[in-house]
Amino acid sequence: MDRTFLQISHLQRITDIKMHLKRWLTAVFAAPPLTLFILKSSQPYFASFIAFIAMLCLFEYYSFSPARKLTIMKGSGFFVGILLMAGIYIGGISVVPEIILLLFFTLAATALIQFPKNKITPNALANQFMGLLYIPFLLSHLILIRAWDQGVVWIFFVLSVIFAGDTGAYYAGNLFGRRKLSPSISPGKTLEGSIGGLLVSLLVGIIFKKFWFTGLAWGMFIFVVILIEVMAQIGDLFESMLKRSAGVKDSGRLLPGHGGLLDRIDGLLFAAPTLYYLKMNLF
Repeated sequence: MDRTFLQISHLQRITDIKMHLKRWLTAVFAAPPLTLFILKSSQPYFASFIAFIAMLCLFEYYSFSPARKLTIMKGSGFFVGILLMAGIYIGGISVVPEIILLLFFTLAATALIQFPKNKITPNALANQFMGLLYIPFLLSHLILIRAWDQGVVWIFFVLSVIFAGDTGAYYAGNLFGRRKLSPSISPGKTLEGSIGGLLVSLLVGIIFKKFWFTGLAWGMFIFVVILIEVMAQIGDLFESMLKRSAGVKDSGRLLPGHGGLLDRIDGLLFAAPTLYYLKMNLF
């Protein structure tokens, strides 16, 4: 019995090591070209790249949603998703109500066409509408942030805070995790990991404040960093809830060691709008 347990533990350690290596190799290969692109790309190219990322994530989302077998509805979803992001890029956040209204009407018309063939269409419509708000709309806030003064620095700030928090939570959870954060949604996440991620995010935020945001008040800036990281962790749990309800572990296999692209940016989807509205109202 003890020998079997030791063998299982040994295999688990090997699996963990392989997973860590995959995570770091993916980061090492992906970070330099992404950094260079953010630094050098013009606003139209950056917006196009974000729209491309959104469509990949939407594709992953549809793979475990009720709309996965409804080709017409998925096609309309990609179309209105691009339309939504293009409208925000051109007209800013003020055009969102009109775009969402057009989005809903388009999806509703598609559902009417699809319903005689598949009676799950109303449920798929609701799920699809949520997906368009969840991915293209939330992610489009990165396009708006990039247009700010020091927009590139703000992009690096939110990316660094979130990804540092993810890494801190992952390793703090592995080393010190005891109390489950939300076992019914994500059994692997712990309270200790969550706190560890928050502390690492704070450290990264302090570095940005010291070198790039010297004119901002410390107290308000620390509040922004904390709220961004908290919202990122909520975004992570939200995506875990969606996957658990669909009975899948990862949104895809695009990124070795991380799962799908949606698994990698789930926190960013909640963090980017949080940063946008905080800065627009506080700074």
